[in-house]
Order: sequence, then structure tokens, then C-alpha cells
Amino acid sequence: VQVQRPTDGFAAFRREVEQWCAQLNRDHPINAFPLIVLVDDSEFTAKSLENLLWVTFTRSDPALDTYGIESFYENKHWGCRGSMVIDARLKPHHAPALEEDDLVSKKLDAIAARGGPLARFL
Repeated sequence: VQVQRPTDGFAAFRREVEQWCAQLNRDHPINAFPLIVLVDDSEFTAKSLENLLWVTFTRSDPALDTYGIESFYENKHWGCRGSMVIDARLKPHHAPALEEDDLVSKKLDAIAARGGPLARFL
């Protein structure tokens, strides 16, 4: 699910998702999806399974970004009666995305090419 990022800090991320989950219950149709991932760019995320996994698990912290519809604690264990919700949007504390440098890529391709120093390891 594509969701805009709050502009007023990390606490706003948590508050927004908590309020959204609190509005829903286990009977809501959205619970047909056992896992809901909140993202900045749904087009990129949905393009492939690799993208979904990358976005979900590199842009979320299980201790901070996992929520649930009708969530609860039982015997010190967290659970939810509805969908699990993972907030995988870019957060203010995340590093900027890495950008590929063409010169570095060409150098790596050359040393990994047939006859290059890394060729025997590939």
C-alpha cells in the first residue's frame, strides 16, 4: 500500500500507522491480506518479488515498524487478530539510496571478466 511520508518526524510515522490500525478490526475486508506493507513507491515495490523483499526488510525495523490490526500481548508475546502491518517507508534516519557509479562498475566488470583476477571465483 503506497502511503505518503509524514513531514514532522519519526514519531509521526508511528502515530499514523497506529491510528490507521486502530480504525480497523478483524472483520474488515482488508484482512484478506495477512501481510500489509506500507511503502513510498508501490510501483517499484510491486515490480518483482526481489523488490518487495528488499523494500520490506531493509526499510523496516521489526522492533519499531511492525503493527497489527487488533494487536495484543499475551504471555509477553505480541500477536494480532487481523493483518500484520509493516511500515517500510523511508524514514528520516535512513541513509540515502546508493547510486551506481559507471566508472566503478566498468572496473569491476573488467576484473571479473574472463582472464581477469576475479574470474576464477565466479
